[in-house]
Amino acid sequence: MPFYKTIKLFFLLFLWFNFAFSQNYPTKNYTAARDLPNNSVRSILVDSNNSLWIGTENGVIKKENDEFQYFFEEDGLAQNSCWAIAEDNNGKLWFGSYGEGVSIYDGYKFKILSEKDGLVHNQITKLFTSGNYMYVGTSDGVSLIDVNTFKVNSLKTPSGKELFRVQDFFEYQNQIYVVTYRSGIFKILNEEGQTALVEVNDHKYIYSTFPDNDSIYSSNKGFFTKSHLPDYVREKDSIPLEKRGTSIIWDYAKTDDHKIFAAAWGIYDTNGGIYELVEERLISRASEFNIASQEVISLAYDSKFEKLYAGTRDAGLFEIALNPQIKIHELPGKNIIGFARTEKTSAVLFNNGIVLKRAGNEQKITLSQLKNWQEQFVRNTNLPLPKHQDDFYELDYSTKAADIDFYDLKVSKNNFWVNTNIGVFAIKESGELNRYLPLHSEEINFTKTGNLIETNPYGGVRVYSNLDLLKYTHFEKDNSQTPTMVVGSLQRGGKTYFLSVFSGLYAWENNRFKSYLENGIWAEKKLKHITVLGNDLAISNEFGDVFIVNDDESFKIHKKIPRAKIQGNSISFLKNYKETLVIGTEKGLTLYKNGRYIFLDKEQGLEQPLLSAQVNQNILSIGSHNGYYNIDLDAVKDSTTLVDQIELKEIFINNNKFSLGSSPERDKLKLKYNENTLLLKFSTNAHPYPNKLKYQYRLNEGEPWSLSFSSPEIFLPSLPTNNYELEVKVLDESTGLSYTQALLNLTVLPPFWKTWWFALLIISIIATVIYSFYKFQIRQARKFEAQKGLIQKRFEETKMEALLAQMNPHFIFNAMNSIQYYIMDSDIDKATIFLGDFSKLIRLNLDHCTKPTILLSEEIEYLQSYIRVENTRFNNRIKVIFEIDPLIDPYAVEIPTMLLQTFVENVFIHAFPPGVINPTLKVSFNMLPEGVLQCKIEDNGIGFSENSTNKLHESKGVSLVKERLALLGYDVKEAVEITSAKNKGTSVSIKLEV
Repeated sequence: MPFYKTIKLFFLLFLWFNFAFSQNYPTKNYTAARDLPNNSVRSILVDSNNSLWIGTENGVIKKENDEFQYFFEEDGLAQNSCWAIAEDNNGKLWFGSYGEGVSIYDGYKFKILSEKDGLVHNQITKLFTSGNYMYVGTSDGVSLIDVNTFKVNSLKTPSGKELFRVQDFFEYQNQIYVVTYRSGIFKILNEEGQTALVEVNDHKYIYSTFPDNDSIYSSNKGFFTKSHLPDYVREKDSIPLEKRGTSIIWDYAKTDDHKIFAAAWGIYDTNGGIYELVEERLISRASEFNIASQEVISLAYDSKFEKLYAGTRDAGLFEIALNPQIKIHELPGKNIIGFARTEKTSAVLFNNGIVLKRAGNEQKITLSQLKNWQEQFVRNTNLPLPKHQDDFYELDYSTKAADIDFYDLKVSKNNFWVNTNIGVFAIKESGELNRYLPLHSEEINFTKTGNLIETNPYGGVRVYSNLDLLKYTHFEKDNSQTPTMVVGSLQRGGKTYFLSVFSGLYAWENNRFKSYLENGIWAEKKLKHITVLGNDLAISNEFGDVFIVNDDESFKIHKKIPRAKIQGNSISFLKNYKETLVIGTEKGLTLYKNGRYIFLDKEQGLEQPLLSAQVNQNILSIGSHNGYYNIDLDAVKDSTTLVDQIELKEIFINNNKFSLGSSPERDKLKLKYNENTLLLKFSTNAHPYPNKLKYQYRLNEGEPWSLSFSSPEIFLPSLPTNNYELEVKVLDESTGLSYTQALLNLTVLPPFWKTWWFALLIISIIATVIYSFYKFQIRQARKFEAQKGLIQKRFEETKMEALLAQMNPHFIFNAMNSIQYYIMDSDIDKATIFLGDFSKLIRLNLDHCTKPTILLSEEIEYLQSYIRVENTRFNNRIKVIFEIDPLIDPYAVEIPTMLLQTFVENVFIHAFPPGVINPTLKVSFNMLPEGVLQCKIEDNGIGFSENSTNKLHESKGVSLVKERLALLGYDVKEAVEITSAKNKGTSVSIKLEV
């Protein structure tokens, strides 16, 4: 081949390889097919909370952690067409419609300002905030709106035929400038409370501007210019400017690393798309950003997550990660199935060849080259080729170059060992062939000294001592210590490990193999991947579990990582970086260290399949279809928490939306007992990978956490009556960290029949009923006792009447004896007098006997009548004395009826037999302390002794008196005192309560 053709081919190959290995950026496209109400995205804003606002021709969308909230006219928006979005210093969002004025959103409701409120025009083209004012650019003029009072000040536009169409605003040296399409550039003067537009220059056909330090980019028809800002705002800009670019730039965005991007749409030509301004040149980034649209009209930059948003007129919204965790290097049509490194050279194994890179030089070894090396060996070797009958896995030497399959790529003694279906190739760092071995083995490795170990699924294992002569030691497959069905291997220190999918772990050490299963060391059988992890080993089984083991002195299992902790069931590879275990599965990549799990997948840009992996310093390279990925492991494993806030967004109670409002008590809720089914919707602060967030909740501290769930919603059905302090834990799989916050203080009030006051009321009612019943019973008992008392009293009265009835005949009998005596004595006069006195006495007796008590005066009158009758029988020889205490009013004091008559009668019957000289009877009444009346009956008669057979206290009359007093409640022994001595008289004292 001519030299120039060789140079040309190498140059083309070099360009292809560098182009193929250039980075592509993870990009998401949101369109009307699924996420947006319209594909024309006129305006974009990232607000102070890192929420994205998207203004389209058919509504406004808020994107927060991949949750979309839509706003239309029926929600309060002035008009669905939104051409401008801005945020004021109060955190309110302003939306400029192209036809119905401005809508202001405070997070709960909209306020609309239009021409009827003083706005200069309803077609809003641009919004710009500065200080306490929102500057509103329209199709025909400028209005200033106070963001605190919403007072509108519309500026007078210069006279002219052209519409004063505002395209942009910018601020320079605390001065606000207005950029128009046809009328030039103006500044807004505010002097002595008066605002006015003052023309600066007559630049025309300006679509957008972008100040950058002391420079400004200005977009015109089909080109842009870069000017010195002080010159740009002069009245006459005489400096000729170089016209650059070929399209119309509608918007600009600058990143934190000072990159400037431009949104371009040529209107009438195809010169549009997404560009980067590099040294005043427009460099298209459509390919790297995967943006096919040529009608890019709006841009926004999220500095927190380093994302660029591009709105198009025809293809929706594009989200580009400018500094992704996972950097994509596309190689269309190329599958990378292996990586390897020597001290000076790196190698990448493709499905159609091998690329070696050393000191900036790259070399590709093609399938044809490998086939050619095989054919040369077969033609020139004098050694017998391995045969199946010798227990080799025999090669098919007719295999074409296009049908070569690669199994593995390893390094030993600074040579790359490539294992294929046409043999094993040892390639030098220079790309030259070191040796070819006509061996067919899906897994090879080396001893500590560098001897090749060839495994055969069915024919045992060979350890080669001389590769030039293919001398080896064959370990028979029937030996239980020989590895079979080997799928993975690792050389570490003095041991080379082999993994079998049927018979577990084997090790080559001291020139022999050892089966851990057969020797009872480890019973795990189905093993697949192995890697070094610090001083330990990490080994995975076919089911997705990973074991951390140590095999230095004795075999120990430190930890088992169950597959439930690893995203995915089928492990593709295991790698180690600074004692962090890297696990590749069919779902993504898991990093594990000290109980912390970090997960990366397609959300960060890691697409399946994961074919191979290699760690070089802090960079993990993962081979896949059509390219490979580079991941900065330090940046991933050292990531800090991204979630530090949880906010309650919506509450639905019994399927009805509950208004949260803006109250500081919005996180405290009291509900009725029948309002106990809740749906809570919440969100975290903005997160670059919201699908990596998993949530758990618990109703109170100390209770177990719920199972994790992926949607930021909590459904609480039929909550029992209680106080709840609902906590939410956010598990961030992208960092392996969690954040916990109290979300809601919730009280489900009991029904009234379960409240303390109702229980107290019931207890009170029951107590009242019981007390009332008790009082009723008491009243009944008292009534019964009263009735019983009345009955008893009546019984006693009846008994007393009976006693009186017994006393009356006794008295009458004695009186009749006296009358009989007078008649028999033929003393008619005395009998007549006696009979008169007796009839008076009978009349008094009849009057008193029916009364329980009588006045003391009546008792004295009665006693005097009685004594007169009785004394008549004694010829009035008995001296009678009545003494009444002056303190006693006999007409006010009552005593029991006929109580004293019996004792007076006894005096006349027993005290004065014949022979008693000067018989005297004394009846006295004295008032003792405490209202006690003492009635005393004294005589100087014969008295009686203790041995007398006719004792006064044993008479029938006295017994009746004592019984009456007992019935009246007196203590008889204290109430009646009788003292007597023979021949010295008798004294009876009766004490009565009056």
